[in-house]
Amino acid sequence: MKRVIVTGANGFVGSNIVSALSQEGWRVYALDREFDNPAVATWVRDCVERMQASCADMPAIPADALVHAAFVTATPEERGESPEDNLRANIEPLLEVMEYAKAEGVHRSVFISSNAVFRHTPATLVDEMRPPDPLGVYGVAKTMMEYTVDTMRRAQGHDMVCARLGGVYGSYEYRRPTRPKLSMVGQMMHDALSKGEIVVARPAELRQWTLAMDIGRAIAALLNADSLNHSLYNLASGERKTDLEIARMIQGLVEGLRLHLPSANESPAPSSAKLGWLDNSRLERDTGFSDWTAMSQDVLARALTSLAGQLRDA
Repeated sequence: MKRVIVTGANGFVGSNIVSALSQEGWRVYALDREFDNPAVATWVRDCVERMQASCADMPAIPADALVHAAFVTATPEERGESPEDNLRANIEPLLEVMEYAKAEGVHRSVFISSNAVFRHTPATLVDEMRPPDPLGVYGVAKTMMEYTVDTMRRAQGHDMVCARLGGVYGSYEYRRPTRPKLSMVGQMMHDALSKGEIVVARPAELRQWTLAMDIGRAIAALLNADSLNHSLYNLASGERKTDLEIARMIQGLVEGLRLHLPSANESPAPSSAKLGWLDNSRLERDTGFSDWTAMSQDVLARALTSLAGQLRDA
């Protein structure tokens, strides 16, 4: 059984990556500073081993692969720190993980990036050739990651790639100090369960969404590939749903849920979209992966169940 280390395993995306990789036949070493995510209870003990540690003191493990999903998305203001310290909180662990992978002879490493590397793109498909244009400390940190990985791969010969994510939804998405903001789908589900109402300010807004478990399955495809031709891959389903379509699916799952839509006398809120949709063609060409899960009431129901449990236990 091949072995993989996943940092940030307690987080939303990280916990789903752990689950997916274990189901894909990997022995997973899940690393984080703490484990308070209920997702941990769903991990199969024979396939997943928890390691409570930081990126600076990772134990020596003869791993075949590594996935670095540990990242701080909170702004300097949200964390009560300077922009420099906020940037340092992401860049120092990145370098520590890279040094660890080299020292331990890890065959391939995948680093999780984000479409936050763009402040704005045309409302079209965006491929990996578009240069980053970040605005904000988090976007700068992700951009530095992408360029650093590319340099280490090209100039130093390290087998590592970045996986760039767009909008992600799914089970076990909760607010935490390092990630205080929920995705729009996560916020809708939270409001549905806690308030009994979803405010749909932009009913016609069309956005791209990817199930979090599919991110892990796509990463498995990257890890299993004999060789990879690039240092960066977009991991996104290509599926697009309007805000109203999603709200109505959730409404079908929560009894008595009200949807608040703009009235005939008020104009809908202006579009908040600043990004196009990530093109997954490169991933499919190099790995053959195209098995994305369509958003449905059944899929959303599983995410709602995980959130309801967390709200109940809070």
